[in-house]
Parts: sequence; structure tokens; C-alpha cells
Amino acid sequence: MIRRAQVIVLLLVLAAGAWAREPDGSLGLIRAPHEGMPVLVGKTLVFEVVLRAKGDVRIEREGVSIAVSIQWREVQGMWHGLCQLPQGVPEGAYALAAEANGQTDRNVRSVFVYASFPESYRFAQLTDIHVGADREWGHGADIFRKAIETVNASGAAFAVLTGDLTHNAGPDEYLEFIAILDTCTLPTFLAPGNHDREQGAYERVFGGGTYAFNFGPDAYLSYDTKDFIVAGEYGAQDADIELFRRAMRPARWSIGFTHRYETSMGMRAQLALFVDTPLDHLIFGHAHRANKEDEKTVPWGTTPFTVTPAAIDGYWRLFDMSSNGIKPEPPRRFLALP
Repeated sequence: MIRRAQVIVLLLVLAAGAWAREPDGSLGLIRAPHEGMPVLVGKTLVFEVVLRAKGDVRIEREGVSIAVSIQWREVQGMWHGLCQLPQGVPEGAYALAAEANGQTDRNVRSVFVYASFPESYRFAQLTDIHVGADREWGHGADIFRKAIETVNASGAAFAVLTGDLTHNAGPDEYLEFIAILDTCTLPTFLAPGNHDREQGAYERVFGGGTYAFNFGPDAYLSYDTKDFIVAGEYGAQDADIELFRRAMRPARWSIGFTHRYETSMGMRAQLALFVDTPLDHLIFGHAHRANKEDEKTVPWGTTPFTVTPAAIDGYWRLFDMSSNGIKPEPPRRFLALP
């Protein structure tokens, strides 16, 4: 998995009762991976973790604990560990546990082991979830719970959740969002939205929004539209995007996902994403509607995009991935609304 140096993790409750998060949902000892950015481990059985302190690391599943051999390096006050799993580890989802300085953290749904990756598959998108909001057809948390149940039954390989995860970015909203997210049986990859931003809440709970990962032959890039709305053009994310796009070049298809696309976003990033090394497809939300017939590609380059309507309004979408291309299916309803 490709990741930036400051990628951060969230952890959940240990069976023994130790908490991986602070009471407000902020991150604990383990900084990466987490349920918003898990690692997908293939034949090499190698992945990276980021901890606040150097310690012992293991993966756990169904009462079985598997020790991980690890090589450490310190980067800007964080400990990055290159982990090697032993041969013969069964496929499936694992919790990651770490222990350092008397503190133990455990994060469910953070390590997914695969014997092989499929050449053809589907992934799901949910966007504009707004946990904490109310609609006449229900509360945001109840709607999100139904959405996750639908995604679990879809046969998708993984899900991307493209922002406005919460309505007001409050600690209670994030804690409720995480509790529901962890009922998902698939890997889930998050991108922050403008509603997730109050006083740096997203960074405290899920870390940075710019990272990349591979699923089989394809590469995926999450970038954070915050930098292009409230910050100057020449920020750290521009350099990250350049590096990720270069690393993604050998992929069969390269797919970007973010909360929204704006033609006013920084030109340096747009050149990297859509001109110099153009993405094959861009996926986002924010508009609470699908894109219209005249809204198919970015103004420069040839990158097509797909906008998915809001989950808070009962919508989700599947994408078919194969050697024939990237095929967005029409938006689906998981709620029967009037």
C-alpha cells in the first residue's frame, strides 16, 4: 500500500478493556492503518504501520494472535514499521494490535489478507452520509446503518466513502459514525468532506485525507479538497499528489476519489491529476445529485468523472472494474422514499 509519511490511524476497544481512542474519538498509540484506510496485504505479506512509540505488533482474528516481524525507522517523531507476516496466514480481515510503554491498542478491520486479487470486481461508493443530521425519513445514523447493510450484501470488493461523513464534525457524531462503519464486512476507504472539518476534527479522528492504495492491478488515490478551498495552491498535498501519481503509473487503471471537484482547485494539482499523468476516472459527491449529461469530464485532459447522489437521501453506487474499462452503474436506492 502506498501512503504518505504522516498517514494516521484510529484504534478501537481492546477486549481487555483498554481504549484505542481518546474519549472524543482522537487517535491513540497506533496511527496507521485504520478502518478508514486499511492495508490490503497480498502475496508479499508486507505492510506498513505508524505508531507514536516503537513497540510490539501483531494481528488478531477469532482468538488467534499472529506475531509480526518488523523493521523500524523514525520519521518526524513517529515510528514507521515495515511489517512482515509469516507464510501461511489465512485470508480474511484482521485486527491490528500494538503494545508500547505499557499501552496497548487494538484496531479492528485494519488488515485484510488476500491469497490473490481478482482481475474483475466491483466496488461501492457512499457519499454525503451526514451522521448527526435528521431527515423526514429518518436520522442520519439510522440511514447510514441501512446503507452499510446494503453494501455488505452487494458482493463488492471494498467501499469508498467520499466525505461529509458527519453533519457537524462533533465527537459524538464521529463516535457513532465509527461504530456503524465497523459493522461493514468490506475494507472501507474514507475521504473527508467540508462538514467533517470543525476545528480539525477529521485529522484527529482519521488523520490525513491524501493517500493511495492498490487493489490488484488497479490504483486508487484519495485527495483532500480542503486545500483548494481554504488554503493556498502550493501546499504539502500538491507534492503528495505528484509522488502518488508517479507511483501509480504501472497500474491498469488509476481512479481518484474525493469529496468534490472544483475547477478552481489549484492548477498544479490539476496538472498532476488530469494532464501530466491523467487519472482514468474521478469519483466524488457533494452535489447531492448525479452528474448531468453535460458534466462528464474535467475541462482539461480526458478524465471522466462520476458524481453519486447522497447516502442521506438513500443513494449509493457500484463501479465495475475489468480489463474492458471502468463502468459506473446507475445510482441505486437503499431506501424506498416517497
